[in-house]
Amino acid sequence: METNSTRRTLIKGAVGLSGVALGATNSGALFAQNLPTLSDWGWPKKYERISDKSIAWLKSKGWWPLRVAWNPTWSDGNATLFAMRQNDLLGKRGLSSEFVPLLTAGLMNEAYIPGNVQVAQAGSLGLLRLVDLKVPTIAVAAYPAQRQAFLVPNDSPLKNGLQDLKGQKVLKRPAVVGVTVGSTNHLGLLIAAKTLGLEDGKDFIIKNMGPADIILMPQGIDVVGIWEPNVLLMVEVRKNARILELIDRYEVFNGYSYMRGELEANAPDVVQAYCDAFLEAKLIVRHDPERLIADFTKDVSQRGRDETLIRRDILIHVVDPKPTLNYVFENTKGFFSDLEIFQAGIMQDAGVLKRRYSIDELKSVLRPGYLGKSFQKLNWKIPDQPVFIPAGWKGEIGKPPYPDYGLMLMGKQDFPGKGDLTGPWSFKGRKY
Repeated sequence: METNSTRRTLIKGAVGLSGVALGATNSGALFAQNLPTLSDWGWPKKYERISDKSIAWLKSKGWWPLRVAWNPTWSDGNATLFAMRQNDLLGKRGLSSEFVPLLTAGLMNEAYIPGNVQVAQAGSLGLLRLVDLKVPTIAVAAYPAQRQAFLVPNDSPLKNGLQDLKGQKVLKRPAVVGVTVGSTNHLGLLIAAKTLGLEDGKDFIIKNMGPADIILMPQGIDVVGIWEPNVLLMVEVRKNARILELIDRYEVFNGYSYMRGELEANAPDVVQAYCDAFLEAKLIVRHDPERLIADFTKDVSQRGRDETLIRRDILIHVVDPKPTLNYVFENTKGFFSDLEIFQAGIMQDAGVLKRRYSIDELKSVLRPGYLGKSFQKLNWKIPDQPVFIPAGWKGEIGKPPYPDYGLMLMGKQDFPGKGDLTGPWSFKGRKY
């Protein structure tokens, strides 16, 4: 027979086991005390709406509806923002919005800098460009650890990675390496060359190529560098190339979802609404990925894209990782401040960036607090380290090559697991 004392002990023990499913005896009482009513995908059913004051301010700026730039082909950001749009998650928070498809960081910033869009998504180099131009900006979510790779034609004699280029020992001439100059694949090549002691003009020659040309793996090109989902497209769909080695060994990819700084100064509840909608969108994708994939595949933005590729992309980058993936660390094990400063320094050495950046400059635009507050609403714990690196990872940022890490390596991650929660939470009818 269960005594009151025993019951209190059980409840205390259950609360301490964050991330473990609670027994039916105690879970109802705990949920009633600690959480509002949640939807089946784990978000509170009662939405927090932005204030009338913020709406009036947005209208005075001409930012009503709020214009959100999204890249329909960019891993994670494509499906997450599609789910946000598809389910009107900003509208449910009282925020009128319009989603503007833009396919490159350059186009994003071209619209963002004059204020034609107020929210954008781009790689870290795109964010640094805004620091340069002193455009008021806050980075509220990260898109980290998307795989990049150096690829070669299937019949290439190169077998052991870029080290095969050293001294022309395999090709007997400088290798022609196709990258998009100024992009992350270019950065990866520069870091790899510095790490391996490769000389530009002697061991390799850079060929400036856009992604549309790179994925064709044209004749006369020995090596190309590209990001996901194009690696999947070339290796698994087109089957016109194989991976020589991962760019990830030398460069850690990162990108951001960023917003106009004026929003934080004048309507911070709009920033919070966006971050809440961002996180809820990820939960909706995880809750019913098959429905989301089917809807996304039919969307006009995906016309001409391979359905198998779309599915693989969404599973790898949204469904499989823990949903805390996008938290903006300031400097945890070198992520993201040390990382960004080191990698930007390589680009400055190459003349791609005009100057060196300080950690203070980067931290001035990073805003982990908004997504952190979203986590609090669900009783989620902020991770002790990025979820894309394995436990006991021995890498040291700024000293590549790095040990294995990344979303592909981690595979499908259970969530919540031990230590992921600070209190009760529910998802798909199960209470944790």
